[in-house]
Amino acid sequence: MKIVYIYPQMVERAGTERILSDKMNYLAEQEGYEIVLLTYEQCSRPLAFPLSPKIRHVDLDMRYYPYYRYNLFVRLYKWRQLDKVLQARYDSFMSEFLPDIVITTTSYARPVAMVSRCAIPCVRLLESHIDRRYIMNNAPAVKGNLKEWCLGFLDMRTLTQCARRFDLLVALTQSDADEWSNFLKTIVITNMVHSNPTGKLASLVRKHVIFVGRYTLQKGIPDLFKVWQIVHSRHPDWHLDLYGEGDMRDEVMQMAQYLNANIHVNAPSSRIFDCYMESSILVLTSLFEPFGLVLPEAMSCGLPVVAFICPSGPAQIITDGVDGYLISERKISLFADKVCQLIEFPEIRQRMGKAAIKSAERYMPSVVMPLWCKLFETIQKIGNK
Repeated sequence: MKIVYIYPQMVERAGTERILSDKMNYLAEQEGYEIVLLTYEQCSRPLAFPLSPKIRHVDLDMRYYPYYRYNLFVRLYKWRQLDKVLQARYDSFMSEFLPDIVITTTSYARPVAMVSRCAIPCVRLLESHIDRRYIMNNAPAVKGNLKEWCLGFLDMRTLTQCARRFDLLVALTQSDADEWSNFLKTIVITNMVHSNPTGKLASLVRKHVIFVGRYTLQKGIPDLFKVWQIVHSRHPDWHLDLYGEGDMRDEVMQMAQYLNANIHVNAPSSRIFDCYMESSILVLTSLFEPFGLVLPEAMSCGLPVVAFICPSGPAQIITDGVDGYLISERKISLFADKVCQLIEFPEIRQRMGKAAIKSAERYMPSVVMPLWCKLFETIQKIGNK
């Protein structure tokens, strides 16, 4: 089976890039599928995550990003010219490779439009890695910025129109699948997560709480620091360790230094499971999460977790009061109370940690990837009729 995964560039060490890389590696190594990663703005930059040598990477070598410095109308004009070149290069690749299945994500409108306009017959799949309700309401970063809001509106309009021409959308949660169901057929397959590879479990005795995620508005870090101020006032001997990168890194470091509350801001770690093992609680304060990879990762190490209920993600993974706590309506004081409860009662921490290990097993590759293989085999048969 010949499958093409399309993504603009695999540069950021972020969740979608990681999941796509992991899935491609599994399909190439374990199933023997012929996999191509097709990018168009990778250029000479290294891939964020390693790919199997069995996977072919093709970059169409387009340069959209230099035009971000122009005003909105010039930018749109230049991009429209580039879109025509990109479409021609994509059509040429497709006529040569003739894949059975083409997959792209709802994260970017351009590749969705590109795939929908190509006349070469194949099965077209969409993966939703961003909750559609959040896209429609625009990210916090663009609110108040008319130019960026306009671009977001145009992208959403293109995305919605072109999605109708796809055969199927695979969502991470049922709520997101329902949002897309007015435009095309949808199913739900959760993300796969590489569980704890250390063969050990966290002892849950170290006085460290861990946060893992990009330093962006989406992750709700200002609220995290509000929570931690309360926790630190009650338990000044505990520490908060952050691991990530992002455009708010400098601001996050300044906030941490100003609060002077045992907050340690770190770069992403290639040994993140060791970091989980050295912690006793994981916290997640995101405004939205399409899934939330860090939750089952940490849970597989035996960490209880505390997270805000937000569109998709945490409520699907956490069973409130069993393997962690879900906090509604972004109640800062309640979030802090639950963290303090886990700090003050080691027996609850240990009980929830054991339950978390069992919960994380739902997202192992051996559970999730056979669902993808079955889907591919089914839709290929339908496509061949």
